[in-house]
Amino acid sequence: MSQRQDDGGPGVRLSVIIPSRDEAHNVDRVLRVLAGQTRRPDEVVVADGRSTDGSRQAWEAAGTPELPIVVVDNPERIVPTGLNHALAAASGDVVARMDTHAEYAPDYLERVAGLLDQRPDVVAVGGAMDTQGRGAWGRAIASTLRRSFGLGGARHRVGGEAGPIQHVFSGCYRREALLRAGGWDERFHANEDFEADLRVADQGTIWLEPAATTVWYVRETPRALAVQMWRYGFFKGLTLHVHPESLRVRQLVPPAVVLGLTAALLLRPRWGAAAAAGYLAAAGSLGARAALADGADPLKGAVVPPIVHLAWGSGLVAGWTRFLGAAGAKAPVTTVSAGR
Repeated sequence: MSQRQDDGGPGVRLSVIIPSRDEAHNVDRVLRVLAGQTRRPDEVVVADGRSTDGSRQAWEAAGTPELPIVVVDNPERIVPTGLNHALAAASGDVVARMDTHAEYAPDYLERVAGLLDQRPDVVAVGGAMDTQGRGAWGRAIASTLRRSFGLGGARHRVGGEAGPIQHVFSGCYRREALLRAGGWDERFHANEDFEADLRVADQGTIWLEPAATTVWYVRETPRALAVQMWRYGFFKGLTLHVHPESLRVRQLVPPAVVLGLTAALLLRPRWGAAAAAGYLAAAGSLGARAALADGADPLKGAVVPPIVHLAWGSGLVAGWTRFLGAAGAKAPVTTVSAGR
């Protein structure tokens, strides 16, 4: 797959949709990625969340006949509404979500859209994530997040063979399948992609294509990582109410650690302190060894697993508690009509 197919392939119109808010520093890089695709999109729809850094104007000025760009407003300023606004404006038979904080291989769109063309039973395709970090902290964080003790053992994160999968990162979808599924649920300010895939899977097969690679850049400070992981956990709590069948045993480990250590520290402080020290030593050892193996700072690496586990676990406990009334409400909540 090395020859450019600027016409986007016979008979299939491809739209790329991008949620964006204050991304002026990323616009040029994303445009280079899009222009370098061996299968260029027929249009790019950017949902701008009322940016104040000039990024909307940058997107609007960047469109060309070879790479048409449409900018739509996302007044709600959250990712799922942006995706729904973009989906409503998109005209493609196939819709590929792309993110401003990721980089895509030159043949990414060709591979994912091509697989949809070849496999009528497949309704969504995504590729493998290559988790990377910038700076000393970023590299240490990436060394944990690319391993199963970090964000779990999902095949698109840690590597796996091509085949059916529950969820893909930055998916490419048949537009009609997305519409039938209801688009993205706007209750989910995070984890919206995973939750949407649970509904899209009712329309057909979701497929992992490891040859379609994406570089995903992690947060670059411990604080930013903690905030991100807490949000992921919080909205995972909502996901588990809406889709209890999606629960995996491994997802119970972080909240169990949080609740167990909290109870032990309150009820038996001395025993709890020893248990907390033991956990921190074990988790830190995993992070340090991973960082050392990847050429990152092992001391920084030792800090990362506890941040991931404790922030995600406490977020899940908070989200599970906050969204108790959402049990069984599987129909997506959307304010944007994506139909045409």
